[in-house]
Amino acid sequence: MRKNEDDIPLQYFERNIMVVIVFLTITAFFGYMTYKSYVEVSPLAFIYGVPLIIFGFMSLWLVLNPYAIIYKDKFEIKKSLLSNKYWYFIDIKSVQEINSSGFKIIYNDDDEEMISTFGIKPSHKKNFRDAVNHCVCKSLVVERDE
Repeated sequence: MRKNEDDIPLQYFERNIMVVIVFLTITAFFGYMTYKSYVEVSPLAFIYGVPLIIFGFMSLWLVLNPYAIIYKDKFEIKKSLLSNKYWYFIDIKSVQEINSSGFKIIYNDDDEEMISTFGIKPSHKKNFRDAVNHCVCKSLVVERDE
């Protein structure tokens, strides 16, 4: 089966390794506590096992998925297993400067939204903002031409 042209990723932006390490450490802690409780035949094994499964899936998901993906007409930020959000370039009028917490986008109706870049590699923050800004400018040129 052939993929739609809009679904082909153009750029990936990686996660901050410290976020992944924190989740892996929490998973290891709950794994150790579950194993220890299981060996001692304690009912706490079940109580520790539930967060172990949740953090285990979350850690695996964080390792396997990039933080942000830019497509032809949109970008997606995958903050967590339950939080994926898309922004379409045609809806965005401009992208403001980046600061330590993220960057601001202004929609065509002059609404503003702060895009948090917590969890992305620090070296990729400016590149991510520049790539989004480039794609927004490109969509504005295409929109004016039509």
